[in-house]
Amino acid sequence: MSARTDSVNRSVLTLLALLLLAAGGVGLATSFGAFGSAPDVLPQGLRDFAADQWWFWLVAGAVCLLIALLALRWLLAQLSTDRVGQVDLTSDERDGRTVVHSGAIADAVENEAEALRGVSSASAHLRDERGRRLSVTVDLTDYADIAEVRRILEERVVGHARQALDDPSLPVDIELRPGRSRSGGRGLL
Repeated sequence: MSARTDSVNRSVLTLLALLLLAAGGVGLATSFGAFGSAPDVLPQGLRDFAADQWWFWLVAGAVCLLIALLALRWLLAQLSTDRVGQVDLTSDERDGRTVVHSGAIADAVENEAEALRGVSSASAHLRDERGRRLSVTVDLTDYADIAEVRRILEERVVGHARQALDDPSLPVDIELRPGRSRSGGRGLL
């Protein structure tokens, strides 16, 4: 999921949670008699109005359909992602086709980064946010030389990824998270 989808989800779900919490509080207070004797679920006037007006149930059905369509749209948004499945590196169809799966690039970047001294774990994702972009997150140990790890990531690891994708100007985001793990790295510089 994209960051935009995540922030919309958080906002909508927080608002819905607050609304349901308030409704539950009012319902609980009503059941304990905070507002006098507990009324019927629907007042008699509203029940009579719904029975007398032929269009009431059409409007109620349309509102329910709208809610269902919005819920379906939200559900489909959860399935969308900005991650790239594969990258087509073909420059000339006559000579054949070259396709690289983004998972292979991500695995290679992760393995190369995790082999560095002072790195406890790494994750990488090839995304397509207004153009292809590689995102790398590296968890460092307490003893890691941050400047050295950063230099090697920028020069060697990113260079290999750009070379594999045949894109020397591929934008790369590197996030270094110092001291996230007490365990040592698996490799040496």
